Amino acid sequence: MDAVVTLASRLTRLLALIGAIAIVVMMLHICLDVAMRNLFRESINVTNAMVARYYMVPLAFLPLAFIEMRGQMVSVELIDPFLPKWLLGLSDVIVYAVATVIYGALTYATYGSMVSNWNRGTMIELGTIPFHTYPSYIFPTVGFALAALVCLVRVLDSARRIGGTPA
Repeated sequence: MDAVVTLASRLTRLLALIGAIAIVVMMLHICLDVAMRNLFRESINVTNAMVARYYMVPLAFLPLAFIEMRGQMVSVELIDPFLPKWLLGLSDVIVYAVATVIYGALTYATYGSMVSNWNRGTMIELGTIPFHTYPSYIFPTVGFALAALVCLVRVLDSARRIGGTPA
């Protein structure tokens, strides 16, 4: 089980790195566009579409698994300090199981849209430039699927801890 947790941790760090790279590339792209617009009165026509479709989408969805793996998703712990340790562990298992189901449902919901847009080759036109948008539909599906897998790993790991098996 420890090997699975380690593998999941490494994979989620890789996704967080990809998200960080998307931020840096987006900043460079926007800075270049602003500089060109102010210095040469020319702009990069696809900046808005690139930011909306290729930078922000992976930035929003790929780090989900990383956040779940680190246990940093938003949580409300009103009664946690008053629960015995075993009940707190059971609560963790239930929360991770519910999160797994929700992420799984979101994966299923976005998968159909991803396949449909990929098969149609969805694009938008920016003036006379065709701009393919179908690859951006991959990121939500991948992000939700990996978050579901991480939550499943957390369910199994938390259940193992409740059962008394050492970490």
